[in-house]
Amino acid sequence: MKLISSFILTTSLAFSAINAYAAPLTFTLSESKQGTTTQVTEESYKDQYLFVAIGYTSCPEICPTTALDMAGVMHRLGNKAELVTPLFISIDPNRDTADNLAQYVQYFHPKLVGLVGNEEQTKAVAKSLRATYGYSRDGKPVYAPLPELYEVFHSTYLYLYGPDRELIDVYGYGDGSEKIAKAMLKELPAK
Repeated sequence: MKLISSFILTTSLAFSAINAYAAPLTFTLSESKQGTTTQVTEESYKDQYLFVAIGYTSCPEICPTTALDMAGVMHRLGNKAELVTPLFISIDPNRDTADNLAQYVQYFHPKLVGLVGNEEQTKAVAKSLRATYGYSRDGKPVYAPLPELYEVFHSTYLYLYGPDRELIDVYGYGDGSEKIAKAMLKELPAK
């Protein structure tokens, strides 16, 4: 219970930090396309709005729901979806690979991109997003090197960044694709 309370407090503080200060999005991560893994950065998606979430492939509930919401948003954007690249960034680099992440995200939407990095790259992108995550076993925090069995906990916000990589908006878990798409359409330029 103490760990859950700490997580809620940390997540609330992280959201407050997003409102108070948001640095431009930066990252260097790996993406797999047709079995070939390449390094990508925020600049790899030139002129695109980035719709970003963090998660992991073995997540039982929150991450699949988030990915479904992202897919729903992309469908609801209609032709404006061409302006947006949805990114699902793993915060479990111990288990997730670029290949299994690519397979995972394709179940949800063909345009959804799965990205993963090493431990340092994961920390850096989480810091850039002002996202929180960690690992626990038996209700207690664990740190690298991680044990064989552990649980992952993380913040659940979705972020919209402009082509300049400045934060435009943050959406909460459970907002649903209809509400998020409606808000996002107000931010995207007319075609």
